[in-house]
Amino acid sequence: MMALILVSLLIVAIAVLLLSVRIILQRGGRFPNTHVGGSKAMQARGISCHTSQHKEAQLHRSLAERVAQQD
Repeated sequence: MMALILVSLLIVAIAVLLLSVRIILQRGGRFPNTHVGGSKAMQARGISCHTSQHKEAQLHRSLAERVAQQD
């Protein structure tokens, strides 16, 4: 049982190391931006992430709010 746990931990450690080789060895290496808003193709189509859309929705004011502000 203990040998199985050690082998499992070793396999996970090797997998993490192999997945991060590019990030560790490349100068200024970073994780890739996988958000919808970070994709140039999505930006060209006008599609943004949920967080950005939520912020924009919070800035939107109703007609009643705009009329009240003018008074």
